[in-house]
Amino acid sequence: MNTQQLECFTTLAKTLNYAKTAEQLSMSQPAVTRQIQSLETELSTQLFNRTTRSVSLTQVGFQFLPDAQQMLGLYYHSLEWISTFHKHKRTVLRIGYADSHANWFISKILSGVLADNENIVPELTLDQTDANLHRLTTSQLDLVLGIKDAKFTAEDIAFQKLHDDAFVCVMRKNHPLALACKKRRRKSVSSKDMWPYRQIIDIPPYLLKHVFSRGHHIVPVNDELDNILCATTSEAYNLALAGAGFALIPQHLTLPHKELIFLPWEESPHAPMGIYYRQQGGMDKNSAIYKFIILARECTKEAMPCHKQ
Repeated sequence: MNTQQLECFTTLAKTLNYAKTAEQLSMSQPAVTRQIQSLETELSTQLFNRTTRSVSLTQVGFQFLPDAQQMLGLYYHSLEWISTFHKHKRTVLRIGYADSHANWFISKILSGVLADNENIVPELTLDQTDANLHRLTTSQLDLVLGIKDAKFTAEDIAFQKLHDDAFVCVMRKNHPLALACKKRRRKSVSSKDMWPYRQIIDIPPYLLKHVFSRGHHIVPVNDELDNILCATTSEAYNLALAGAGFALIPQHLTLPHKELIFLPWEESPHAPMGIYYRQQGGMDKNSAIYKFIILARECTKEAMPCHKQ
């Protein structure tokens, strides 16, 4: 199937006249007939009913018409996009990340990158870190933002640490724990402080069976309480806003909110948070990759501390 066949089919479906179709497409009438016949042969079906006096779509032809129009539309849209891309010398910057709440941090960095070069076209891929790292090694991504994976190794992939990430206790300002900390002028919480209260546990689905089924907890969990499991940080935020409990959120994923309070967890483990990138791309000081990493360092200094209460 080719575009000429589709052009002949869609035009004939509109005119229902071979002579008019040939005129509109600047082709001979026999050439139009050959294209229609070759398309019908390829699809193993008849698209038009033909008599000496009229042409009409068959039922199959009628149902195939929207698909044919869509295929042509996508083809010409791609041609125009590619032409514009080369004309303006656009550069695609492909960024992988593991949680939608990282968007605020990525956008903060990108605003500086785009201010220097408006022809950079960002493409964001939301997926698990291991899947994005595979894309990075196969050149499907340029950068992967997130927590360092201790099991990942690749000779041509480098990791730029931005800071040591920790968990932050997130809850409504009227939560009993938040009120107790305010009364005692506490600026952080301990595991003992959190223990009596229901927890909203944010843990990716692929870790659930490996963690809870074996009795291993990344964060302290009081199993005697009716805790809530959720799969994303967004879900944890929404439940915390609803007053369902407190949540321990990685620091780089905490978003300021007027109804929430953010208190560091005193016993929190720490893990390097940063950017994976291919070493070759990061060496060019004029590249979008290099600029993104430099601006990420600057943004981290401003954005990573816990939000002011």
